[in-house]
Amino acid sequence: MNVPHLAGPADAVLAGCKAALALAEGDPLIELVGTSDSAERIMAGHKAASDRGAAIVVGPMTRAGVSALAASGTLRTPTLALNEPEQAVALPENLYTFGLSIGAEARQVARSAWASELRKAVVVQSTTALSKRAAKAFAQEWFVLGGRIGDVLEFGTQADLTVIRERLAKSDADLIFLAASPDRARVARPYLNIQIPVFATSQINSGRVDPLTNLDLNGIRFVEMPWLVQPDNVTAMIFPRPDGLAPELQRFYALGIDSCRIASEFLNRRLPIQLEGVTGTLSLRPTGYVQREAMQAIFRDGSGVAYVPRVPRVPRVAR
Repeated sequence: MNVPHLAGPADAVLAGCKAALALAEGDPLIELVGTSDSAERIMAGHKAASDRGAAIVVGPMTRAGVSALAASGTLRTPTLALNEPEQAVALPENLYTFGLSIGAEARQVARSAWASELRKAVVVQSTTALSKRAAKAFAQEWFVLGGRIGDVLEFGTQADLTVIRERLAKSDADLIFLAASPDRARVARPYLNIQIPVFATSQINSGRVDPLTNLDLNGIRFVEMPWLVQPDNVTAMIFPRPDGLAPELQRFYALGIDSCRIASEFLNRRLPIQLEGVTGTLSLRPTGYVQREAMQAIFRDGSGVAYVPRVPRVPRVAR
């Protein structure tokens, strides 16, 4: 994809895909089709791949590109898009989607917090579009579950965060959902009520181990891919880790691994799809969306690590 800001991620996805296909059955061939982020170029690239006899197309990566495919009607070639459409729509025949949706993660966080018997939340969000999308998805799922949101607090780069501290000091919430990038989360965390557990999506994790810089993030629970928080994961250990790949690109390398593992399942007609992936537990829904259940994680010593919730011990009664 010839989009400057996606060049690095696209290269990482391609590298991960090659790593997955190197271990796949039948030695499948991979061909790269260059496009731009325009709907016309996306559709032209897809048609060209189909005309050349592609058994399955993997991509595009942008939400706009996926929206173009979703609006095009039935596709001739099975296609695994690596994002979700800009609007929730029914997918046409032969179109499937898989990606690292921040909204899906936020909904998973809501379900996890609810399962921990937490019921009243406060949402703290930065002003970016991604943070607002995560916060909206969390709130929607939280309300469906029956939860309450006592306050929504937004902060920008020039915000007076003492206002947030004062509001939270009076709050009876039993969890905070924090939607912010790592840099903004580190700024906001000291102003959050330390008595209230904080939950987040992988948006909060840069993937870098830095005990000093990430000190304020310690204790925050979030969801993340096994590739980043559990290096000794059985599936993750199968695939090589490229030397020198920046932490922010490791996500896309892992996305490439799992996307081409899913594509291989399609090629070998192994349906329904159920995989333990390096990005999470993967399953193909009847709607065509591949559901990804990310791993529970927590910040400890400045690093995101896998988290196993404690199960209350039931006392034994002697007889």
